[in-house]
Amino acid sequence: MLIQENISLAPLTTFKIGGPARFFVEVGTAEEIVQAKKFAQEKNLPVLIFGGGSNVLINDEGFPGLIIRIIKGGWNINGNQIEVGTSVYMAALAVMASRNGLRGLEWAGGLPGTLGGAVRGNAGAFRFEISQNVKSVEILRNDKIIQLKPEECGFGYRTSHFKNKLKDDIILSVRLELAVGDTKESEKQLQEFLTHRQSHQPPHPSAGCIFKNFSFTGTTDIVALKDIVPTQFLEYKKIPAAWLVEQAGMKGAQVGQAQVSIVHANFIVNLGGAKAVEVLTLIRQIKEKVYNKFHIKLEEEVQII
Repeated sequence: MLIQENISLAPLTTFKIGGPARFFVEVGTAEEIVQAKKFAQEKNLPVLIFGGGSNVLINDEGFPGLIIRIIKGGWNINGNQIEVGTSVYMAALAVMASRNGLRGLEWAGGLPGTLGGAVRGNAGAFRFEISQNVKSVEILRNDKIIQLKPEECGFGYRTSHFKNKLKDDIILSVRLELAVGDTKESEKQLQEFLTHRQSHQPPHPSAGCIFKNFSFTGTTDIVALKDIVPTQFLEYKKIPAAWLVEQAGMKGAQVGQAQVSIVHANFIVNLGGAKAVEVLTLIRQIKEKVYNKFHIKLEEEVQII
């Protein structure tokens, strides 16, 4: 285990934005994670677990503590269940499952992050979510390995207990339960999802969706917005954040080298050399514009570090 100093984090993120980590280490076992945490405790440093670098915006000044990047990969298929290491990328996992005639992850084709990050944020697309397939989650808690059932993970829309009350738990591996199906049909559906993603998402570096879609909490919201938003949004009780951003006139808005994508308004893209402060400025402007027009408070999906 090699602990490095002043490692640039921007190249390790899909956004290609952010300053250096004061300390950085890659670990592959629970024992190495424990050692790394002990190093941080001895130096009184904050610790951040790092995955595939998607869905994060790192401050221009970087991270003043220890970044622990888990590189526990691999998978093991047992019938319709797969035991998967936390650092396996979702896109690779979707392809592997499909080729083995296991269905339920086709929606994840082209998803940039790792399984650990996907479980932490309950990642989803095309009205699917990773929590639908989680059978159990292996975690490191207080230096001990334990297994959690799905109901103990607190899954919700783009969230889980790992983002709040269980934020100190470290995901090591996940057992997924899928459906047995036809390989060719699965590969066809995966390709359709991938094609849709490629045609509807920007080619420039980004962190993925910046905001969560707005979900209705009751009839009050529906009454207030019924003459403003399309009927299908009311039926699904959810308004796409991209629609709100575009209607607020922010699609294509630019601060420095950060731009609200002209392809998908819920993406902020790095046109080349963008700074975190420029992205944060755009986020603030978007939230103000949307609130002024719809009285809706957008909530960030991207994690700001």
